[in-house]
Amino acid sequence: MDATQPPASVTPQLGQWVSSLDLASIPAEVLTHLKLCVLDSIGCGIYGAVQPWGRIAGDVAVSFSGGGVASLFARADKVSPADAALANGTAIHGFEIDDAHVTSSLHPGAVTLPAALAVGQARAASGAEVLTALAAGYEVGLRVGVCAGVSHSTSGYHVTGTVGPLGAAAAAARLLHLSPERTAHALGIGATQAAGLYAARTGAMTKRFHAGRASQSGVLAAFLAQRGFTGSLDALEAPFGGFMSTLHGQHDPSTILDSLGERWETARVGLKAYAACASAHTTIDGVLELRARGLTPDNLDRLTVRMSKKGHLNIGWAYKPGEVIAAQMNGSYAAAVSLLDGEAFVDQYDEARLADPRILAIIPRIDIVHEPDLDRGGASKRHAVKVDAVRKDGSVLSTMVEQRRGSADHPLGRDEVERKFRRVAAAALREASIEGLVEVVGALEREPNLNRLIALIAPA
Repeated sequence: MDATQPPASVTPQLGQWVSSLDLASIPAEVLTHLKLCVLDSIGCGIYGAVQPWGRIAGDVAVSFSGGGVASLFARADKVSPADAALANGTAIHGFEIDDAHVTSSLHPGAVTLPAALAVGQARAASGAEVLTALAAGYEVGLRVGVCAGVSHSTSGYHVTGTVGPLGAAAAAARLLHLSPERTAHALGIGATQAAGLYAARTGAMTKRFHAGRASQSGVLAAFLAQRGFTGSLDALEAPFGGFMSTLHGQHDPSTILDSLGERWETARVGLKAYAACASAHTTIDGVLELRARGLTPDNLDRLTVRMSKKGHLNIGWAYKPGEVIAAQMNGSYAAAVSLLDGEAFVDQYDEARLADPRILAIIPRIDIVHEPDLDRGGASKRHAVKVDAVRKDGSVLSTMVEQRRGSADHPLGRDEVERKFRRVAAAALREASIEGLVEVVGALEREPNLNRLIALIAPA
């Protein structure tokens, strides 16, 4: 960015768009996809809430609030809206199965849905209002993430932590019916809370917490702005001290506004088929393809996976058994367990599998390397991999996977998403509640309030 040039007025225009968005302005296909994302995120949140880190976040939220108006996934306690966003965001991002958008590197559901549910519950908002707020939050977060680009995420930032407060702030501000100016202030307050270091990938709970903290920050930003607290009205675009200029943003901030309301990044949010970092999914796809073509743990001599710089930074480090997150963020583990099991979902990332001798015996035969040619596709092709397997008889099996199964280019079918939802939601809910959620979310715009939804998510 050129520090000598005055910035374009991005933050105020974004605030204007969020404040004026209504349900009728959102294309039907975007709403349909958004509701599928909501169902998927709820399932992820229910599953994550009963994991150790999800329970800790929920317990802390309860201890902070001591009661409130907002509900938590899979427990009866009520807390403040901000604390609900903290716990529920941590839960949704709690097992690497939540939605993901390739060009922005953002997990939008984990930051936007908790804010919308908490503020929507506090305001007795209708389902239509909540969907409108979600569309605003998703689109703002995704566009900021796209603008931040690969240069931002390869600098060591976790995009869900840094960009997330803006998406959450947009959703919360829309539900609070803030004016355009106060919405812009909420975005500014959200932007200044950007945080999240990617070092957490190798063995800490903090990556999961980034989403919850970002969602909490967005809720806090909106409630502060409602009371008249101000944020920088050039928070995104300021040539010095702004989000993009400070956090290694890649593109001109004015691109955030390009075709806003006409071209929807929300429609390109992908859903996960595997319980691993999205950067590992094309590796899993490639290994599963080669497995179907005859590759086995016994006949494998050497497996080489070539990927982009971004992918290699995410998952190309040497695996050592530790916490679950270390396996979920590691490409060698993903390749080995996929070859062994023919699957890479929640059971493959159970703690009992992390030091499985059969997995550890395969990993030394796997090389994950950076292939500079794969960087040329930019952010939209950052997941592309070339997978080559040399078998013990000298024969070679190869494949190239540009986009992961579950991405916008290879989407999961509704039936697949609902099967995934039923599987993960069963960790805490009864069948009647699970089927009720499928029904309610499918027609969320017709719900007069969130009462039925919340009763199913957080049964007494």
